[in-house]
Amino acid sequence: MTTYYAIPCPQGLRENFAKLLVNFEQNSKEPQNQLLIQIANDYTDKIIEVMVLGNSHMMDQEAFAVKVLHNVASAIKTTAHTLIKQVLSKMNSEEMSPLTSQIRARKLVINDQEYISFPVPEHLAQSYKYCFAQIKLGDVSVKHKLMESMLEFSSLANHYFYVESIKPLKLGFVTRKIADLGGVTIDKASHAAIKKLVPQLNKEELQGFVEYLEPLFIDVN
Repeated sequence: MTTYYAIPCPQGLRENFAKLLVNFEQNSKEPQNQLLIQIANDYTDKIIEVMVLGNSHMMDQEAFAVKVLHNVASAIKTTAHTLIKQVLSKMNSEEMSPLTSQIRARKLVINDQEYISFPVPEHLAQSYKYCFAQIKLGDVSVKHKLMESMLEFSSLANHYFYVESIKPLKLGFVTRKIADLGGVTIDKASHAAIKKLVPQLNKEELQGFVEYLEPLFIDVN
């Protein structure tokens, strides 16, 4: 059995990606840059919406935790969108193909539902499940263990959603350095937010986190 972190994929994103693949397969003469940029931006925004902002909807919008989440979401989105435009705007179809392969690799289909996903190592999945179970019982002593799990998970998500997407692209020296710096910036922003956020959460807020997060972890045989 493998545990996946799985974000339901919006219909518009699925349709645009299918359209892009058809265009590639049919060797369309039309440039596909703008369509891929839109897909990459929408893909990024959905990940940010679920991974960063999702929990904030359950909280007082004036709460410190909500402000932290919105700040890190804005920082990640700005960094990612800028790099997406900079990297993809001048590429041809052959050069863009590795990114489409990477997006396809992150697809998980269960009972006709399509997800944006990546596998979670067993030790990390078990750590999350333990924390979830204890917090639902009202035990907040696992808060530090939850934070450590979230830090590891954040780096894992950055690896699958960012590093693995950028790695196969043929980039010049300067662009590669900028792209690598973008990944480091996103990782640091995410870690800083987690370290600020989790210690501030009370029992009810932690239980709200669990209620939101737990369904995103899916076990597949």
